[in-house]
Amino acid sequence: MLYSAIVRPLFSILALGSVLLVSARAQQAKPEFEVASIRPSQVTGFRFGGDAGTNTGGPGTPDPGMYRCTRCTLATLISKAWNLQNYQLPGRASLGTTAFDVMARVQAGTTPDEFQIMLQNLLKDRFSLTGHFTEKALKGYHLAVTKNGPKLQESTDAPKPTASPAQHGGFGQGGFGGGDHGHTGVISFGGTARYRADHQTAAELARVLADQIGLPVDDQTGLKGKYDISLNWSGTASNDDAHGAGAAGHGDHGGAPGGAPAGRPEPGDAPTIFEAVQTQLGLRLVRADQATAHIFVVDHVEQQPTAN
Repeated sequence: MLYSAIVRPLFSILALGSVLLVSARAQQAKPEFEVASIRPSQVTGFRFGGDAGTNTGGPGTPDPGMYRCTRCTLATLISKAWNLQNYQLPGRASLGTTAFDVMARVQAGTTPDEFQIMLQNLLKDRFSLTGHFTEKALKGYHLAVTKNGPKLQESTDAPKPTASPAQHGGFGQGGFGGGDHGHTGVISFGGTARYRADHQTAAELARVLADQIGLPVDDQTGLKGKYDISLNWSGTASNDDAHGAGAAGHGDHGGAPGGAPAGRPEPGDAPTIFEAVQTQLGLRLVRADQATAHIFVVDHVEQQPTAN
């Protein structure tokens, strides 16, 4: 009788402890795709758009449960996983031109941030990718205040808590790691683009602008508050510099004399992103020979993935 009174509760405690341990381990498990396949691409010959490949599916698309990347190089996959602009992956040429076809099943309810972490983990596991972020001075832009002052609306209500992908681990430095440079909230439709965000700092706005322009943007506004930002511009002219039009001017932002800026929309169309920043926010983008760029350095990567 005494034996039962002691042993049975002990077994119950041990069983409960095992359940709690399994549950804790499950919660700590890294985000991964349900199933993922990586195979050498069977499509050969010229690829329109270089190494860009074709990305379809995943969270926020009509097919959220299945992600496909067809004819994608390692550079494309790394850029997708960490949301990098071309200038942020200076070693892309050393990654080779071998193309892969990737198919990955995404669990229902996965957020865009979680999806990026899954893709990061896939590259680490299958290609033994290791790397780190660092800062480098490159040609770009400074974000400054116009002579008439900013037109930003300061936030008044409490911000809503959001989870950062950086909490899940990644290659990071100074908070830039797995997720500080993720989804920007920019929506493009019908040749126009818009950005809406609350409780944003000027530094966060500078990162969004860098994503759209395709060049680094330093925050030199001196603004310390948090703002509710609304910005509308012509989506067709937002990334001229990312496509090599850096020599062309952009209004009074350091442009070349004797002509209109490359990509400027016709009268009546939405303004360029350079014009929109000035007229709508009271800020300006000024060309700079040295702007701080957050770049991703690949320390090691295998050219072929482990078997499926």
